[in-house]
Amino acid sequence: MNITFFSYVTTRREWFSHIPQLANHNCNFIKIDESEMLIKDYPDTEILVIDAMGKADKAVIDSLPKLKLIQSEGVGYQGIDTEYAAEKGIAVCNNKGVNDTAVAEDALLLMLACLKSLITGHQSVYEGRQIEVKQASFGVVRELSECTVGLIGFGDIARATAKLCNALGARVIYTNRTRYEGLEKELGVTYMPLDELLAQSDFVSLHLAVTEETKSIVNDEFLSKMKSDAFLINTSRGDLVDNEALFNALLNNRIAGAGLDVISPEPVLKDNILLDRRIAHKLILTPHIAGITRLTVSKIYRNIYENIERLSLGKELKNRIV
Repeated sequence: MNITFFSYVTTRREWFSHIPQLANHNCNFIKIDESEMLIKDYPDTEILVIDAMGKADKAVIDSLPKLKLIQSEGVGYQGIDTEYAAEKGIAVCNNKGVNDTAVAEDALLLMLACLKSLITGHQSVYEGRQIEVKQASFGVVRELSECTVGLIGFGDIARATAKLCNALGARVIYTNRTRYEGLEKELGVTYMPLDELLAQSDFVSLHLAVTEETKSIVNDEFLSKMKSDAFLINTSRGDLVDNEALFNALLNNRIAGAGLDVISPEPVLKDNILLDRRIAHKLILTPHIAGITRLTVSKIYRNIYENIERLSLGKELKNRIV
């Protein structure tokens, strides 16, 4: 089959080292910012494997008349025009659940780093201010077991996050469009409406897909309902957050800080408002690496290749969106 990999990170070397069977297919690899090349040079593409942050709009889909499957490398697929793909009879699949543990670990990392003021402490040692910062921290730093963690969304990653937070003694609450009463006792979580969750949470952790309804859900009103000593955690998508609203909340001490693995737009450039040095001490940042651990990437490769084989054999596809 003719397979085109359209990605920030995937390379021919990486794929063939994990899945040597790809040698049986015609594979092309192009970067996510080269959509014009995709449209112009690869009209025979039958399977488009696309970065979770990538874009497959009507123009891309129309340029690939033989396209049968658009396969997201990750969980996200907001850049894919799923309605138009369905109209054209093109399947769209993702990698649901493949990175739940990895992203949950990063969410926990960001929570703990926020509580311990990790970056400030790290820098203080290099600057010869260790005792000064130690004295200022005496009896002030909270443990996670003292905290309430509020999860917004309750899919695979949120559930994995709940387990980790429970293991450290935190109280875990959640809000979601659908309530999962059957899982609440098993996972040690309590459901409550959004406004109550924001009012009670020491950490508000985002676990949502980006839709018209959820885009910029973290806005001025949302942040005003959080506790002044609470932290925002985002390991989902940067588009869930209104950057200016978060900047103002941090600058004006309306919330204590934030731990972010994702910032919009991506790639994050130096002029992004959230990189303003005035709020740097209130942020813990990781470079959108939560879901790309060695184990997760191995699972991603296997899942995608399984769908390539299933398509070749006319079998039902895994994690089909449309």
